[in-house]
Amino acid sequence: MEIKNEETCKVYYDDFEPFCRWKNDEQRILEIHLRGFKKQHLRVQVVEPDVVKITGERPTDCTLRSRFRKEIKIPKNLKTDEIRAKLCGDILQIILPKQTTAFPAKPCCTESTTRSECMPSNYLICIESSSATLKMNTKFALQVAGVLAVVVAFGAYAYKCCHSGHVEG
Repeated sequence: MEIKNEETCKVYYDDFEPFCRWKNDEQRILEIHLRGFKKQHLRVQVVEPDVVKITGERPTDCTLRSRFRKEIKIPKNLKTDEIRAKLCGDILQIILPKQTTAFPAKPCCTESTTRSECMPSNYLICIESSSATLKMNTKFALQVAGVLAVVVAFGAYAYKCCHSGHVEG
């Protein structure tokens, strides 16, 4: 019978912060990049009515394990009871369906943001809100430019028609 040395049984952890990004579609999708993780290494749970906790741990060798923990504050305009998660290759997608409302949702970033609301997870949510506003403003600007182009073209046509009739002499 062989007795194992206590030193060889000790496990060490490599804690890391995974790269995350938000996508905005008919639903909000948080993509978390997790190279080498498998479905059985991950856990996603709603720990409070407005917080999702994502944890993962996987072995990298016989004494080293790679792990992370992330908590995401969920905006009020999302359905917490319909949150889903799926692993596609090295990307974990947390899918947060939006609630359908008759009124637009209040933006998550306001001037009265408290210190606890400025955690990195919330910061990511606010970046996405800013980019969604930017996309909306860009779309509006393109519509205005299209209308202006039509008005200018019509004005040029009208000017040409009016001045070509007065040239006869």
